Formats: sequence, structure tokens, C-alpha cells
Amino acid sequence: PAAGIDINIRPAWDLYEKAQSKRDVTVAVIDTGIDTGHPDLQGSMWVNQGEIPGDGIDNDGNGYIDDVNGWNFYSNNSIIYNGKEDTHGTHAAGTIAAGRNNGGIAGIADNTHVKIMSLKALGGNDGAGNPASVIEAIHYAEANGASICNLSFGSSKYNEELAQVIQNSPMLFIVAAGNGDAMGIGYNIDQNPVYPASFSSDNIISVGNLLFDGSLDTSSNYGPGSVDIAAPGTYIVSTTPENSYEFMSGTSMAAPMVTGAAA
Repeated sequence: PAAGIDINIRPAWDLYEKAQSKRDVTVAVIDTGIDTGHPDLQGSMWVNQGEIPGDGIDNDGNGYIDDVNGWNFYSNNSIIYNGKEDTHGTHAAGTIAAGRNNGGIAGIADNTHVKIMSLKALGGNDGAGNPASVIEAIHYAEANGASICNLSFGSSKYNEELAQVIQNSPMLFIVAAGNGDAMGIGYNIDQNPVYPASFSSDNIISVGNLLFDGSLDTSSNYGPGSVDIAAPGTYIVSTTPENSYEFMSGTSMAAPMVTGAAA
């Protein structure tokens, strides 16, 4: 990469190693599900200590049965991994907090202290979802101890309830800016908004897709009012289902870079 364009993680890791006390942080990945059995992610998942896995009982009384690593709001059950349809969320999780020094890749955040809560709100072959599922996932994240939400999705449809839920949340939301029009050409989302990236709340960081030479990818949306930062998002290698790794590109890959750094 061009000098100064990578995320310069090594000095940050060195400082972090020297820190006397490290804070535990839970990151909610509101996305497709996550392959929690991936060797690079097994030690990275948030665990709901109040729940006994697989007993069919809501042990902690939070309204969700067997929500051990999160919840599936797309199908309204505890199954957060359904195979290939959960590639997108699995990839994001690896960038944020894949285990270090175990082969595979290294996530940005130290997975002894940063844990991923899998909140599946997108699914099917096209990875679609609806605002109601996302809103419920945000409420769950808040209620169960998350402080950061990664939202690698967007819609041109404004939803007032979603706007209010994010605005009123104590959490930080890191959001993909979107990947251009039908032709794959990025556009100004101040003029043609994409939500949640174009919401005006102070607790949103909206992320564009940076190329390794420091320029914006042609597919990345932009906008001085809506987009806050750009991060590497093109040919990013991360965890994918069935113990595999793949290169993926888009603002969906750039947002978890910022989420990992924030965590």
C-alpha cells in the first residue's frame, strides 16, 4: 500500500499490550449470522452467561430462549448460523476480532477482551432484511451489554422508528456508506440518502471504501455530510463459513475495520 494508507495497527497493538488494565467490550454484528464454529472465531464470540445452551428454557428471563451467542431476528430463533447465507456476517466478525497467533488471519481487536455478539437480521440468498428486525436487534444489543454495533447494510428507504432508536441509543454505530448505484458507481449520499449511513445522529460513524493506493473505490458512496471516514475495503481477506477464508470487497468490509479499531 501507499505509505500511511494502511490502518497502522502494529503500534496500536504494541500500546495495547502495555496497557495495565483492559476494558471488556461487546460488539454487536447486526448482519447475516456468523459461523461460530470457525476456528478463528471460536474464542471471539460473546457468551450469554445467564443462558444454559440447548435446554429450551429462557434461563435469564430476557425473552429469548437459548440465546447463547446472540439471536436470529430474521427467523426469530436461536440458530445464528445457517451455512453459506451467513458469509457476510462471518467475514465482518473476522476483521473485527478473529483470534491471533492461531494460523488463519488476525482480527483488529484482541479477542480476549473484545467479543462479538451475533445478531442475525439479514438472510436468504440476497442477504435482505427489514427495519423491524434491525430495531429489535438494536434493542437486544443494548439490553445485553453491547456498546458498539456494526451495521454493514443500507436502504434508500427512510424509517423514522429506526432513526429514533439509533438517535436515542447510548451505543456507537459504525455503518457502511453503500456500494454505488445499479452500475456500481458510488454516489453522493447527502443528495441521495442511504440509511442508516445518512442519519444525522452523532453516534454514527459512516464508512467509505478505501483502495490500497489511498483513493476511494469507484463503487464507494461518499458525501461530506453523511460519510465520516474511509477505511480499507477492497480485497479484504477474512473468515467465511466452513472453516474457509475469502477476499471480499465493499463498504461492508470497510466498516468492520473501523469497528475493530473503535473496540
